[in-house]
Amino acid sequence: MNNKELKDDNMTLSVLSAVDENSKVTQRSISNELGIALGLTNSYFKKCIDKGLVKILQIPANRYAYYLTPRGFAEKTRLTAEYFKTSFSFYRRAKNDLSNIINECYEDKKFNIVLSDQSELSEIATIISLTSKINLVGIIGHNSTNNSVPTIENIKEFTGYDIVLITDTKDYQSRYDALCKVIPRDKIIIPDVLKFKMKEKS
Repeated sequence: MNNKELKDDNMTLSVLSAVDENSKVTQRSISNELGIALGLTNSYFKKCIDKGLVKILQIPANRYAYYLTPRGFAEKTRLTAEYFKTSFSFYRRAKNDLSNIINECYEDKKFNIVLSDQSELSEIATIISLTSKINLVGIIGHNSTNNSVPTIENIKEFTGYDIVLITDTKDYQSRYDALCKVIPRDKIIIPDVLKFKMKEKS
């Protein structure tokens, strides 16, 4: 499955899930929740309707209610299973990759690590660190929900770290380039799982 197909499936699943949770949901509210243009949301709604996954009923005050058809429920179930399958595959690959990196850091006597971003990758790294002998100095970011690791907005405010581990899952290359401007390149590690993920998208 290429990146466009994966994105289409994820967007379709988001629309179907939103309709399933609330038949009176609006396209504008979904647009805001997903952070995409209203026109794009409308396009996905139209595709779901054209495929017979969603039905529209007009309700008072010129508003609409959306309902999943039996076909829509079946498609939502299929896409949800596919989503979890993809997520599990990423988690397994990421866990192996990060475990190897953390073990290598320990062998090289690089005990103190900063994570570049809050993401599912930083959560996996945090879990692995709990059973390792390395120390997570903190995460670069704002308002973290991760209470076990400090969060600081600027890398320059961290002290006593040996390595910065890239955990940006959206655009790791831009994150790497930005960090290279303020810290030495040999202090930055990009996990192979991110490079693999980028290849899948291309």
